[in-house]
Amino acid sequence: MDEGVTTEVEAALRPGHVLRAEDITGTAIDDLVDEISPRLPVFLDHRGPDERTARSVTTEVLDALEQILLDLFPTWLDGEPGQLLDVDEAVYAARELCHREGLVTGVVLDLARAAASRSAPRRTQAPELRAAGLMGLVRHAYRRSAVVLAVRASAEMSTASQRAAAAAYEWLAEHGHVTVWLTSDALPLIDRIPIVRLGLGITDRAGEEPGGRAAASDQPVLLVSRPVGAPCPNSRAEQALEAALARRGWARDRIWNRRPADLDPLAPAVVVDLLWTAQRVIVEVDGADHRRADKYASDRARDNMLQRHAYMILRYTNEQVLTDADLVADELRDILAARSASASAHRPTQLEENTWTTRS
Repeated sequence: MDEGVTTEVEAALRPGHVLRAEDITGTAIDDLVDEISPRLPVFLDHRGPDERTARSVTTEVLDALEQILLDLFPTWLDGEPGQLLDVDEAVYAARELCHREGLVTGVVLDLARAAASRSAPRRTQAPELRAAGLMGLVRHAYRRSAVVLAVRASAEMSTASQRAAAAAYEWLAEHGHVTVWLTSDALPLIDRIPIVRLGLGITDRAGEEPGGRAAASDQPVLLVSRPVGAPCPNSRAEQALEAALARRGWARDRIWNRRPADLDPLAPAVVVDLLWTAQRVIVEVDGADHRRADKYASDRARDNMLQRHAYMILRYTNEQVLTDADLVADELRDILAARSASASAHRPTQLEENTWTTRS
């Protein structure tokens, strides 16, 4: 995402407010969530309310956000993905974090204790404190100063449900100190919401359904920006593969969700799911959307570009990883070992290097 687009996004950041982003569609939200630019806010993509009360909408968002943070643990305590912390270590680190960053102590301690003990959070804080604490911890986890809750919803909701949803998003904006963006067609009967245009220039993909819960039934109700250096909390498959790799010493040099550093600077920006730099091995974990024609074509073009830079690209479906993550991990072990051996075999010996230097 270029600097001009980022500037447009920054101009529409108004923490505590709900805005209608007139030119934002589900496609644009998908692309923003997939970005890893540190200049962008953290994007939370809510897949839309249905016929429910305001309280149930806010509870759904906060519960889903809590689960995202549990999946990101212990990275927000400055730990490595897959690192094991006992409860005392996690609570001590959480206290230090709250003291240093001014976060809501009760919320952060509750999450740290639950994550380390693999138990359910107690949720003893008032909803207002919970909203402030969870959103603050998201900002810290991503090292970004702003959060945008982007909302796509069916335009066919009843008037009462649209009013309830609007009240819920206004509450979340105020108490979470975030900006809420409604897509152009979300909650159309609510006319008190200011309109902004972002000028992103993203158009809907052919054949894609409008935003809303029905159009994304295979996705979690709340997605979050792709994290740098950690498996995506939106992806059960990435989480399962990380759990399998964390137990294996040979996998320690893995890097999640990064851009390879040695690509042509004029080439389109590429973020890969999993990378071993030394062996030049890239692993992509593909959801069902990668079977879509435009996504398939984009993947092939990306793979070709990466292969020209001597990367090996391995693609696994979500189903393959979730069915047997250990089998996938074992295959990766064998491939990495073979790549390392091949690189060693082709590396010049000291004598060869000296001979080449003499000839030069």
